[in-house]
Amino acid sequence: MNGKGKKVFSFEKFLKKCVCAIVFFVLGRALQSASKHDIDIKKEISVWRDGFKIKMFISPNGPSMLLEKKGNRLKYVGAKNEEADLVINYKNIECAFMVLTPQKGIPQAFAEHRMSVVGYLGDAMIFTRCINIVLCYLYPRFINKRLLRRVPSLDLKKQLNRFVIYLLGIPFGM
Repeated sequence: MNGKGKKVFSFEKFLKKCVCAIVFFVLGRALQSASKHDIDIKKEISVWRDGFKIKMFISPNGPSMLLEKKGNRLKYVGAKNEEADLVINYKNIECAFMVLTPQKGIPQAFAEHRMSVVGYLGDAMIFTRCINIVLCYLYPRFINKRLLRRVPSLDLKKQLNRFVIYLLGIPFGM
């Protein structure tokens, strides 16, 4: 705000919101695709009931992402503002930008109180493990070394999954 109480447009903040919205879209589609193709993600989410919803959003009025478990996989619902069983809230656009553009890992951001979780912590841990698996598909090894405690090696099946996620999963949701 300026001295007269009017809001001032910040192009930097606008760009960060756009980048975060794009990352939410890519992450949501990648989670949807990986939950169809990756056996580890299928095992992780098998404990959730059908219709289990996960919402990630940026306070106070930033972008959001909603996922829902349908059958034995996750479905990216979009940027809807609905009630969810697990809610992950980034405190502000600066905190979200640090995590979503891999400058900080999720555990570090949580430890630094840059994000909060509403819901059962066990479900949050399952979701974090799913995101870590997807990060291994999305980012090269040198970036994942900074974000993850252990970077798993990608065997031939996982390399094929990476290929499918990039070519079909993100653009078409398959």
